[in-house]
Amino acid sequence: MSEILKVSLEWPTLPATVLLGICLLYWLCIILGLMDLDLLDFDLDFDISTDGPSILDFGFIGLRFLNLGEVPLMLWMSIFSLSMWMLSVNFDSEVKIDSLMDYLPLALRNMGISLVVTKLITQPFRGHFQFNPPNEIETLLGKSCQVTSSTVNARFGQGEMKVEGAPLKLHIRSEDETIQKGDLVRITDYNSETQVFYVVKINQES
Repeated sequence: MSEILKVSLEWPTLPATVLLGICLLYWLCIILGLMDLDLLDFDLDFDISTDGPSILDFGFIGLRFLNLGEVPLMLWMSIFSLSMWMLSVNFDSEVKIDSLMDYLPLALRNMGISLVVTKLITQPFRGHFQFNPPNEIETLLGKSCQVTSSTVNARFGQGEMKVEGAPLKLHIRSEDETIQKGDLVRITDYNSETQVFYVVKINQES
């Protein structure tokens, strides 16, 4: 144990030890409740340009291939740093480092292997950490709600939709007809500038 500690605190293993230590400190703070789980877990949302591929787009594709953005960042970093540390402890402990140029080939080798290892370990977790916020605009289109204001017309209207938990209150408008309180309506469109939903009355006799 003392030998591993000695190797961990010396070059060329020291950088990997520092990186692993940061990850361990993060998880310790999570366990003790001193830090929120998503404090350092940035949402890496990569948007690929539809106007044609660019160098930046290819970089994003590479990051997605490695599962960055598909699994929590700190989980990915923890596996990567542990792999880097284990490689350095097992294969680099006897290497003498006199300059940065001596360390660079070892670091590049360990990083390359660790990227592959991290990719393989995180692959089964792809898609299991995706969170879709409830009541997204796209999911509300086509659904029905009940008019709660006295009327709904092209300039005014309120509606209420039953969802899990508290009812969802919506600003609604009708372009074709005036709709009365208590009527059921179907959401057909959304105006992002005015943040209102357009609705049509549901014929309950049909």
